[in-house]
Formats: sequence, structure tokens, C-alpha cells
Amino acid sequence: MRWYLYLLLLASSTASAEQIRIPWKGDYAHNADATYSADNKYRSGLSKNFLNGAPEENGKIQKDGYLLVEVRKPKRKDDPLPFVVLMHGCTGLTPLVAKWADEKSGAFLSQGYGVLILNSFGSRNVDKVCGDGNYHWGLRRAEDAYSALNYLIENKIAKPDEIYVMGRSNGGTAALMIGNALQVRSHQYRFAGVFAVSPGCAGMEKFKFAIPTTIFIGDRDQANDPKVCERLKDSGSVRIVLYKGVHHGYEDKTRPYRQFGWQFEYNAKADKETIEQTLASMKARDFQRGVESR
Repeated sequence: MRWYLYLLLLASSTASAEQIRIPWKGDYAHNADATYSADNKYRSGLSKNFLNGAPEENGKIQKDGYLLVEVRKPKRKDDPLPFVVLMHGCTGLTPLVAKWADEKSGAFLSQGYGVLILNSFGSRNVDKVCGDGNYHWGLRRAEDAYSALNYLIENKIAKPDEIYVMGRSNGGTAALMIGNALQVRSHQYRFAGVFAVSPGCAGMEKFKFAIPTTIFIGDRDQANDPKVCERLKDSGSVRIVLYKGVHHGYEDKTRPYRQFGWQFEYNAKADKETIEQTLASMKARDFQRGVESR
């Protein structure tokens, strides 16, 4: 519960916030009953199980489950709203990442958007999944996002055609997988757009992105190679924004540090432009394509 208390203390006075549990669903044609396999980590992420036996969840297997989320809405806004689903990175909702979620929530709420903060790891008692992009968890978390999408639409909380997802790092990797045509065609509902911040892009060159996708990444990112992300420029409605001289973790207001062998460093310009560009795209419903440097 500590992650929620931290978020609640930071919550904007202009918004209402509610912590709830929502049902997880993974029973789709592209998923399988097979559990985690060290020999096939990537494919075993396409799972029909809420807990699928991965080392990070101590080998536990469980068919059904619930996701911990926090839903924030501008005060006095009860009608269906445009919404943004926020997805944390490989370390989960640490205090630093919770601050990121709070800051981004504030920006979206101020413009009339609702926000759903999705806690993939707290829901499964997982600590962290950092290293090598961890595409197994990217795939697992794609279904978390679609479960949130179902909840928002079926409970008439959000406008069905104006629900977006923004993920950072491993959450950004999951966000890219959400937009893959394989995922989109298997689900009843679809997101209106994907915004992936510092994601891992390796192995996605053959993806066909079926919804508008924007990638924000620093050209000095050591965790996820920006050159690989550039290769996705012809994979559908994809826009790649490269920030010059910018490292991983550029959206966190903290001193530079190293972790997992990677450099993390805040960049105010890239952070500001990421949220401005995201809001501009959502408001105009205008999603550009190609690669640009800033």
C-alpha cells in the first residue's frame, strides 16, 4: 500500500483519486496456456495466466487475478472523459516513479483528461524486472493495459475512442506491444494512441503498428538502443522523436546516477517537450510519422 499512500499525498487538489482493483483478462487467441520457460522467455510472455511462473513472481501460477490501479479525474467531471493509462518502468512504482506518475497525471488532469495509473508489479508482488528489455514482461503487461482499457469503457468512465497509453522504459516496451497488429486485432477495443518513453525496440522491426505510435527516446540512452527504435519508422503510423544528448530516465528530477550499468540523467527540455508533444497530438488527434531530432 505504500505506493498508493505516496501517490495520494502528492495528488493534485483539483482532482479526485480512487484506488481500486480491476479484473485482469488474458484469454485471447494470440495467448497460450503454456507457463514461463527459461528457454523461450519471449514467447511465454503471451500468456493466458495472470501469474505465469516467471522467476520474478517466484514461479507462481494463477489463472485469474486483479490489477491494482488508481483512477484520477478532474473534480466535478463525472461524464465519460478522454483518458490516459500510465505504465511504470522495470522497477515498479518506486517513490521516484510514483512522482513521475503524479507529475504526468497533473499535466493531463489540467487539460481535462482522466488518468489511470496501472500497478503491474504491485498487483503480482513483483519487485523489479530490469535487464535486456525484458520482453517477457512487456508482453505480459500489454494485457494489463488492455484489461484497463476494457474496464474504463465497460464502466462508462472513459470515452471509448479517446483512451491513450503512456509507458516509460519497460512500460514503454509494453506500450509498443499494445500497438502491434497481433494484439489489436485480438481485442474488442483499441487504444487511440500509444506514447512510449525510452522503450526497448529490438526485435520489433517486423511489427505492424495498427494504432498511432510515438516513441520518445534520448540518443544517448544506454538501456535501450535508440538506433534500433529508428528502424521502426516504416512499420505503420510511427513517429520517433530523438532528443540530442539525452540519457535514460530523462523525465526524473533527480541527480545523475548509474544503475544496472546505465546512465540516468534528468533533462528538463526533453521532459517538458515530451508532455507538450503528447498533449498536442491527443488534442488535435493528429499523429505524425517519421524520425525527428530535437
